Amino acid sequence: MEQKKQSENSLVTLKRITRMNLNLILSLRPKPRQRGLVASNAYSIAQAHFTRGVWFRAIYLENTPIGFVMLRDNSLKYKHITSKDPTIYLWRFMIDGRYQNKGYGKKAMKLIIKYAKSRPNAKEMTLHHEIAKGNAGEFYERLGFEHTGKILNGELEMKLKLK
Repeated sequence: MEQKKQSENSLVTLKRITRMNLNLILSLRPKPRQRGLVASNAYSIAQAHFTRGVWFRAIYLENTPIGFVMLRDNSLKYKHITSKDPTIYLWRFMIDGRYQNKGYGKKAMKLIIKYAKSRPNAKEMTLHHEIAKGNAGEFYERLGFEHTGKILNGELEMKLKLK
């Protein structure tokens, strides 16, 4: 009971990744059985630096980094929003194995959804998850995402209406 109360009252935030916290973010890992389900944070951060329209943050519990998120946000690509696809795409989401099943991932996703809702013209948020056992599909369903029935590169698509 004490553990549950602690997670309910703990502050989860999203912070920029800087040279000061980079090594801590790079050291985060999902549980061993999940390692094939999500790219490493190092690979994700490298991709973010070479892709236009990407927003990424470290997930913190109080002053401790516990995870990583990366979104593709078309509104960051262009000075004027003219995109016919004003979708926010959840490209990466990971919580370090030591901090899973404590409610922190749910808190972080609520912050990410709040960010997505604040983006110009964003109508939905999409994601793809692995089909393999141990995937995060049920986690995303509990947050309101719905499977679309589409499969892209062997991954199931889910969507969340933002407006």
